[in-house]
Amino acid sequence: MRKILFITLIMVMILTSCNLPASNATPAVDVIATRVAGTLAASQTAAALVQPTSSLPTLSLETATPEPTATATVTPTATVNPSDPKLTLGSPDFTFNSATSGNPFGLTGNPYEDNSIIISHQVGGLNFKSKTINGGKRWRLSAPSPTNFYLEGTFNIITCSDRDNYGLAMRVPTYTSTLGYFVGLSCDGSYIIDRIDEAGNGVNLVSWTADTNIKTGSGQVNRLGVMLINDSFKIYINGVKVTEFTDGTITTPGHGGAYISARGNPNFTVELQELLEWDQ
Repeated sequence: MRKILFITLIMVMILTSCNLPASNATPAVDVIATRVAGTLAASQTAAALVQPTSSLPTLSLETATPEPTATATVTPTATVNPSDPKLTLGSPDFTFNSATSGNPFGLTGNPYEDNSIIISHQVGGLNFKSKTINGGKRWRLSAPSPTNFYLEGTFNIITCSDRDNYGLAMRVPTYTSTLGYFVGLSCDGSYIIDRIDEAGNGVNLVSWTADTNIKTGSGQVNRLGVMLINDSFKIYINGVKVTEFTDGTITTPGHGGAYISARGNPNFTVELQELLEWDQ
């Protein structure tokens, strides 16, 4: 009996060690693969929600040659921009903000924490606080899983530096999947668009692109929106369309949410004040 228990313990240790991230020096490119911080498997209106189970991270670097990308168009920031989808879409199909009742991210009274991040539901919204740099993307997903949509997040950047980045996750099929699209903004005023496969390998669809519509540094609030219809993407920053492109790799329905990736500040902290989604 002792021999069986000993062998079982050894096997568990081996399997666990295979999933732990390797120690990496600061990479020259963004860390694309990520930790999946799974969320609820219930509707956003449920009063009592099942807390998520965690999964170990899978890390890798961008090694593939970036795919051809569209040329970004920078438009001067306006107080009200007529191209802003939020002005014409009406009431959203999903809403998360500081006044939202229920528990759409499965975190009320029970923060998520791993070796790289703490994610908690606070008065001002969903709080992401990193604990280290170069730990990859860390995200949290909401319940709806549409195919075509306009997804918009309002982010309060509490403290950041350099290429610390934050943004939206979309078309992630399950709460434990790494597959999905990720659109992000950096502290130094650039945006990036990545696609990640089920093995955690990342591809740049749009590499780092500077844009004057992004408010830079700490203590700023930025609004990021993505219109995704079939394989067509339109990216909006503070209500201004900055680029559009096509990618038909992931066409199935999936969850949307928010992520951060600490690149310069180990205490990188962002608050998701609002997440809105309109079915299209």
